[in-house]
Amino acid sequence: MARNSRRGFVSLAVATGGLLLAGSPAAANPRPLEAPDTFSASGRERVNKGLVRRAFVRQNTGGSFYEILDEHVMWTVVNGRTYLSKQEFLDEGSAPILTRLATNLHMTVQNLWADDDTVIARFEGTATALDGLPYRNEYCWVLTLRRNAVVRAYAYLDMVAVADLVERVPVPRPSARERD
Repeated sequence: MARNSRRGFVSLAVATGGLLLAGSPAAANPRPLEAPDTFSASGRERVNKGLVRRAFVRQNTGGSFYEILDEHVMWTVVNGRTYLSKQEFLDEGSAPILTRLATNLHMTVQNLWADDDTVIARFEGTATALDGLPYRNEYCWVLTLRRNAVVRAYAYLDMVAVADLVERVPVPRPSARERD
């Protein structure tokens, strides 16, 4: 190894706090199977994670995750737009997806982290669209909670999957009963 590349390696190792020299993650973490926040989580973090976890269960049993939203939630679809209320988000943000689905959007949580009033949820959403084809998307939501409700959200998702669904499946027409 050339002298300059060793110096660069040492500089990088020092700059990153020696992480390159620390060994495997398992050796550094005595409880590698547990999420780091489980052994130091505050009561608020546990409560907030519980609220979000129950909202996912509600969604997957025929209810709606969105019941946990504050009426004045600010919901931003990253690289999309920001909705300034729960109703605006439900009508213009989620409805274009959900109205094109024949089945409930099943949300499978991959990871759930909490830090103070913030909960980050990474999950997969799957459903069958009205045309019988599958809808699949991966999401990461950064949620800020106050008084047991989500007041701020940043939603990261695969917009290509959404565009495919919207282009492929027309909005269903309301039935005569729904129009009256």
